[in-house]
Amino acid sequence: MDLPAHRLDLAKRIAERLKGSTSIAVSTHVNGDGDGWGSASALAHHFGSRGTEVRLLAATPFPERYRFMLPEGVEPLDPDAVGVEALRSASTQVVLDASEPSRLGEFRLHFERQRTIVIDHHAVAAGEIEADLSLIDPAAAATAELLYDVLLQTGDPVGPLAAQALYVGLVTDTGSFRYSNSTPRAHRMAAALIEAGVNTEALYQPLFANLRPAELSTLQAALERMQHDEEYGITWAALELDVSRELGALMEYEGVLEHLRNLAGTEVAILLRELEGGEVKVSLRSTGAADVATVARLFGGGGHTKAAGAVVSGNVGEATALVLAACRSALEQSTP
Repeated sequence: MDLPAHRLDLAKRIAERLKGSTSIAVSTHVNGDGDGWGSASALAHHFGSRGTEVRLLAATPFPERYRFMLPEGVEPLDPDAVGVEALRSASTQVVLDASEPSRLGEFRLHFERQRTIVIDHHAVAAGEIEADLSLIDPAAAATAELLYDVLLQTGDPVGPLAAQALYVGLVTDTGSFRYSNSTPRAHRMAAALIEAGVNTEALYQPLFANLRPAELSTLQAALERMQHDEEYGITWAALELDVSRELGALMEYEGVLEHLRNLAGTEVAILLRELEGGEVKVSLRSTGAADVATVARLFGGGGHTKAAGAVVSGNVGEATALVLAACRSALEQSTP
């Protein structure tokens, strides 16, 4: 695969830095997803096989659905004393799939610029993480694509386990190659990873056919509460605190948003989940021209043009009114 010229120098420099590291601590963003944890797992496989100590840091609880990607014996560390010490003692600190300090949770206080490397494909909107080396390119389909560029520059082949983790990052962030970031290069990368040993059929079950009853109950609760604004093309569902309490951490089921956005006439899909402490988690997806990352930033969040999220203070009714107003305004501005 050809490496874009503007990435080549940075990819080489990052590869050399990582090769020279005696220990690496890797963090992704809060509420880590398939791209963040796929990239982190791939880095751990690749450099762990070289004998480098790699510790993974989970700013928020590690999603069990991605456990199959982890190297044997590697357990993501919480932001407690053990996790913080692993970060502070590492010779190199790596941030994947995030480039703003607020996305690092409690770990953000313990990064040191001279030891930090950032690799991300999100546009930076509100203060970039201070780093010695940063490879940030929103044109990349996923952070996994940028990390793949780096791994190729190490001179070591990308093994099947690292390739599998990178493939997960690519598949999840492109919506199984359905979204607009499914570039020709993303498809070429997928082909190269399959050639490196990825078994696409074997990945289906851990990625997509692994739902638990509570996750299907989340979907049921959301569909029962689904509402649609025909004028603006907004489809949303708001889940109250009692539902959040009952289903707990399983509220992260991404399939809920997929069902909402699949309703005919939907330009923006929104899932709102009331949390403890007077906060509401908001997840947004755009199927058209609306930039939902701009909406999320209004509430201190962020993300991609097509996929973003934030946490809004207040109860679910108040948050729904605020977010709907912001989305309607964004849709008005995106209309030619």
